[in-house]
Amino acid sequence: MQEILTMALSIPGARLDDGRLISPTTTSSPRRARGRAPGALRGAGLLALPLSLLAGCGGSTGAAPAEAPAPGPEPAAHEPFDLEKALAREAGDLPAREVRAADWSARAFGAGEPKIEPKEKLVAITIPLGTDSAVECFVYNTMLDSGEVIRNFIELLDPAKVEVSRVVPWEVSVHRESPAVFVQALYLAPTAAGKAAGLLKIALHADRAHPIACLHDEVGYVRTFERLAKGIFDSFDAKSAAPKSEYTDTLILRVDKAPIGFETSDLFKDEGGQRRWLSRSATLLPRDPKSLEIEDDASNVLIDAQGRIKGGVWIESSAGKVNHRIELSQKANHQYEYSGEVEGKKVQGTFTPSAKAWLASPVATASELSRLLKKKGSFDFKQQEYAPSVDPTKPVDVQYARDASGSVTVSLGPMRLVGSLAPDGRPEAFELSSGPPKLTLQRAYTRGKL
Repeated sequence: MQEILTMALSIPGARLDDGRLISPTTTSSPRRARGRAPGALRGAGLLALPLSLLAGCGGSTGAAPAEAPAPGPEPAAHEPFDLEKALAREAGDLPAREVRAADWSARAFGAGEPKIEPKEKLVAITIPLGTDSAVECFVYNTMLDSGEVIRNFIELLDPAKVEVSRVVPWEVSVHRESPAVFVQALYLAPTAAGKAAGLLKIALHADRAHPIACLHDEVGYVRTFERLAKGIFDSFDAKSAAPKSEYTDTLILRVDKAPIGFETSDLFKDEGGQRRWLSRSATLLPRDPKSLEIEDDASNVLIDAQGRIKGGVWIESSAGKVNHRIELSQKANHQYEYSGEVEGKKVQGTFTPSAKAWLASPVATASELSRLLKKKGSFDFKQQEYAPSVDPTKPVDVQYARDASGSVTVSLGPMRLVGSLAPDGRPEAFELSSGPPKLTLQRAYTRGKL
């Protein structure tokens, strides 16, 4: 349950590589990955229009309606430009086309054959829609920090050249057991014909072995882009897929009804019998209509035979900088040693939990809560947990209480999460009790047993 608390606190994040947690010392910028010049992405997505016609569009949510509208015609040259009409444009039915690289294949909806361009650490794919701008996708060969990838895509919109009107996540979903995040940015740019509008759409699938990022820079075609990206995410099949976990679950974080992030956790059992709990999360919290506070978080926890924390690594980062990187290991007599950096300052020391016992892992915590859930009536369960985002120097007190109605409250200091647990003891649905706005966590996917 530590993951719920850190997500609710909007904790920054981590970078992972080759299955190991490392500091994000390098960026995941697709521009540098492809060697393209800044601004090359934006040209095809601009539609010239008078600035006065944009009045009133800033209050739009940026999300397309639930039902995909029929394709809208291009505005005639003599007609005033209708931005909302352009935003509602969609492509017609597009056939599925095979995309194949050295060790993977997928299917993509497109108006023409995809162009495939292998690179050193990724494969770039260009997929025509039959519109002014093609969809570009990047298939990476190493685990990435999801929020940082999205942040670098958004930063392709150079503030010296364009004015961003709004940035909003519009979808978080699960595909092949990994979460995907969809973000769109509406922007304006000066041209010889007047102001021009562009809509940059971004999709990131956080697969552990082959993350996939897609983007499309053209006003409209939101549902077309979403369908294309999800089709690739769902159909992707790799010979070098990541090892399958014994258990996995994914939570989606929302503010009111708007999705703003995810948390996905996996339980692995290595060849030697060592179990580890890998947790990754990303939050994209709107700072204002024009920007997002993007943060990543990851932890890799080693679990001993009794389900207790043997050691681990916790990393947080945001805006390309590490907020903290902490390593923890068991010593003698129920003592733990921690070391690392917090906000650029080194920290090191030891602590002993107040119960003079080893700390319970997320797996052991879920197992105990599952046992309590099977009993009738209320319960009140307290323990210490390690949450370095709260305090890296010592464990924190966490309380799990079920009342007579069956509602479960998770408490850490002044914070309260109220909701329900799944039968396996993992979170089902919780709401932060201090709203508004209403912050909720909802389980979206699970497989396996703890």
